[in-house]
Amino acid sequence: MAVQAAASRGGRPGPFATAAVLAGRALDNRWAPRIALCLILIFSFGGKAIDLSQPCCKVHKPDLIFDESYYVNAARVIVGINPPANMPYHEAPLYKDPNAEHPQLAKLGIAAGIEVFGDDPTGWRAGSILFSLIALIALYALVRACGGGPWLAVGASAVMTLDNLMLVHGRIGTLDIYAVAMMIVSAAFYMRKRPLLAGLALGVAACMKEVALALLFVFVLLEGLQVARVWIAEHDDLRAALIARGRQLGLFVLASAAGTVGLLWLLDVLVPAYDPGTHITYGGNPFAHLAHMYDYAQLLKAKPGETGIASDPLAWLLNEKPINYLRVAVSTSAGGKVVSTHDTYRFEGVMNPFIIFLAIPALCAALAAAWKTGERLAALGACWCLGTFLPYLVGSAVSDRISYLYYMVTVMPGVYLITARFFGSKWMPKAATVGWAIALIYGFVHLYPIRTLL
Repeated sequence: MAVQAAASRGGRPGPFATAAVLAGRALDNRWAPRIALCLILIFSFGGKAIDLSQPCCKVHKPDLIFDESYYVNAARVIVGINPPANMPYHEAPLYKDPNAEHPQLAKLGIAAGIEVFGDDPTGWRAGSILFSLIALIALYALVRACGGGPWLAVGASAVMTLDNLMLVHGRIGTLDIYAVAMMIVSAAFYMRKRPLLAGLALGVAACMKEVALALLFVFVLLEGLQVARVWIAEHDDLRAALIARGRQLGLFVLASAAGTVGLLWLLDVLVPAYDPGTHITYGGNPFAHLAHMYDYAQLLKAKPGETGIASDPLAWLLNEKPINYLRVAVSTSAGGKVVSTHDTYRFEGVMNPFIIFLAIPALCAALAAAWKTGERLAALGACWCLGTFLPYLVGSAVSDRISYLYYMVTVMPGVYLITARFFGSKWMPKAATVGWAIALIYGFVHLYPIRTLL
């Protein structure tokens, strides 16, 4: 428009006007969002893969980070490697899964990495990096399935890339990123009205880590919200809405149950789960294995006055009680005294503050839009946040269930959706969106665990 206006006045367009037009044409190209997504994937891969063998070393061996000590050693046992004497599962029988409190599938992913790349950091963590990239692609697909534009989908994936909690879990050999990636895949199928595929994908997610089943609550809330809107509006098609939504939800639940139980049965046959405490092997009976996982979870109770890394779910919304997964620091001495200390590696279980601190206003905006207009992306984002967070809150309040800030890893996809939507809204000033993007980058850099690069 600026170029045309200048031409109509007989003048030549300025360089800024020309650049703006060219940029607008480039952004309007249908391939531009996909190219942007590819760039995000490259950036995400590089941010996780660089210095993958670090921090190092204890007795010339790379350190295991946080819960890698359980899951990597369980994967070692699965492939027939006896863990070192000071490590968990040293006495466990080989070719079984000694971490019976969780399903085997994600640990098989770690085991596959060990078989392909060797018993080293690349082998332990390659699967996490792969599934973190799958999660980014799936989040893009989920936004599009909800009716969001391609650039909004790119924005949601970018927000996810810049979150420290997802970065760390996409780089270490733990189970959570495997489950989260398949949860997002399941949601994308569901929003495209493919409940059977969605249910089967959720079954895969649940066999990676059972917390993925919280997605069932998400879609119960989502369908309940949609039916409530129809009922309050006193539409004549309330019965039709109940039947249609009940059918989709019912197929999803049945497929999820069948997928979870069937896949867990197959896993128990191929790689039996073994409980080192009771010496019981769960092979071929998925219901006994499920009961064991449930009983184990019930034992995880918070103790009054106990200090440590446990925290209340409400504190997570303020980014409180971050977890020090692993820290390596270098000290500088002068005259026999330490004069300065700086971190070389700092892996923390904490979220980008410029994401989590905006979760509540973004949630309120999403709920308002979902109720007023029925916007699918707003409805799903809000229901994801509530459906995955409230079980932790209720469990902590009612049964004193112990909880940790990193549990937010299953909640955060919903937060990415609502915050990206919030700042991608037409009424949001572009300056505010640009300012938020700059703040996200600052938060990412400030928390980035490989401090030697900064």
